Amino acid sequence: MNKAFVFDFDDTLVTTDACVLVHTSWLPLGMSNPLLHLTPAEFNDYELEEGERFDFSEFRCTSLIENGRPTELMQLAKEVYDENHPVYILTARSNEVSDAISKFLKLHGIKAKQIICVGDSSEHDGIAACKRKSLITIMKLYDKIYFYDDNKENIESANEIGIKTYLI
Repeated sequence: MNKAFVFDFDDTLVTTDACVLVHTSWLPLGMSNPLLHLTPAEFNDYELEEGERFDFSEFRCTSLIENGRPTELMQLAKEVYDENHPVYILTARSNEVSDAISKFLKLHGIKAKQIICVGDSSEHDGIAACKRKSLITIMKLYDKIYFYDDNKENIESANEIGIKTYLI
């Protein structure tokens, strides 16, 4: 059986100090201090109030990836990689940090088959829809897909297309 393992990055394989900032939309980005600093887990459940907007700039900071801390799931990713199963990273981050993610994984003995960053394309469809499209593409290549993510909406979306999922 041809299997692939797909992992979300933030709060699934690694924890970082990157936060989603919440600003008021009536002030220019450089003119205001953020109202809130949300962890990725807090962001998953946060509803913007009228006049607020998200700022994901910290997730484009490569030094925060380099200083990331692997979770326990990193050991599973290493094990399946060592068993010659392809490991994919499917993250809401932007493409500009894919090299930093690759370097982080290599430090832990993993070379990802592909790092898929949907943060640049998710503005209109949403992260779950973009991840779902990527998973459908991966499904065409393998008999069985295992998907690990910390976001319930991403997991539910993957379940709908028949992927074996694990909510972290």
